[in-house]
Amino acid sequence: MTHGSYMMNRFRSLLFVFAAVLSACSDLVSTKVDKRDFAVDIYYPAANEIQLAQQHARQYWQKYASRLGAEPRYLVVTASSILASELNAEFSIKLDRSETSGAYFTQGISSSSKQGVRGFIIFDTQTDRAVGPQGYIIVDVPSRGQIVRVADYTARYIGAGT
Repeated sequence: MTHGSYMMNRFRSLLFVFAAVLSACSDLVSTKVDKRDFAVDIYYPAANEIQLAQQHARQYWQKYASRLGAEPRYLVVTASSILASELNAEFSIKLDRSETSGAYFTQGISSSSKQGVRGFIIFDTQTDRAVGPQGYIIVDVPSRGQIVRVADYTARYIGAGT
């Protein structure tokens, strides 16, 4: 092997390693938006559920804001659990039309089930509060940190926060 071919192989190896590291770093803070609407329905959480969800969102934002940046300005945070028996027949129709409801059907949830779905609020990092009294039912929850669309909002999904 000549010195020139050795250097070329070394260069290719370093280029491969650099590309792999760059790819891994881009996955840490993904800015790719899942444009499907994750909101299946609107619901109204209790005042104490909103307060607790806001507290979790604030703690999360204080911890990660400098790393994540200002966009998107909204966070999707868990507010409550909703039993399947609490959902009305209209919910089933909305579920059938949802862009993100596959997991609900694979879980075998029925109206008599003790399982359920989760309700979320949208937290505005600029006003430091929920965008309103309404929340959204999301069935197929995205990955934590994923940027998704929920109704009219593009937001980072944080789940329970922490």
